[in-house]
Amino acid sequence: MPPPGFVMGETSYDRAGERKELERAVDEFKREEEHAVKIRITAGAVSMDAELNDSATARNLLAALPIASAAKTWGKEVYFQIPMHADPEDPQPDAPAGTVAFWPDGDCLCIFFGQKPYSPVNFVGRLLGDPNAFAKVAPGDAVRVEKLD
Repeated sequence: MPPPGFVMGETSYDRAGERKELERAVDEFKREEEHAVKIRITAGAVSMDAELNDSATARNLLAALPIASAAKTWGKEVYFQIPMHADPEDPQPDAPAGTVAFWPDGDCLCIFFGQKPYSPVNFVGRLLGDPNAFAKVAPGDAVRVEKLD
C-alpha cells in the first residue's frame, strides 16, 4: 500500500525530470569544453595554456595569432601590445586571477594574477594553470601567443 498522500505518476518525489535536465546541462558543458579554442602564452620563462571564450574580441584575437610582443608589468598583471583593436565588449572593471583580457584603451592583452584593471577590460579567456607563475615575468621579456591544435 502506498504511503498517505502518494500520487501515482509525476510527483514532488519524482526527480527524474530534474535529473535528465542536469544530465543534459553537464553533457552540453562537456561538449563546449571539448571544442573550446586553446592558446599558449609564453612570457619569459613562463608558458601556460589558456582557453578562449566565444566573444567577438576573442575571435578577433584568434585571427591575429600568432603574436610576438614584449611584456610590461603593472602590479600583479602582465600586459603587452598586440596588433589588433576591439571596442569595449561587456567591459569589466574587475578581473579575477587567471583572467586573460583585452584592454581596449591600450590595445593590449592582459594576464591578471591579482591586480585590478587600470580601466575596464574585455574578458577573452582564462588560464589553465596557476596564474601566480606570471609573477616571474619581467618587463621586456619576450612574449608569444599562439593557437594550439
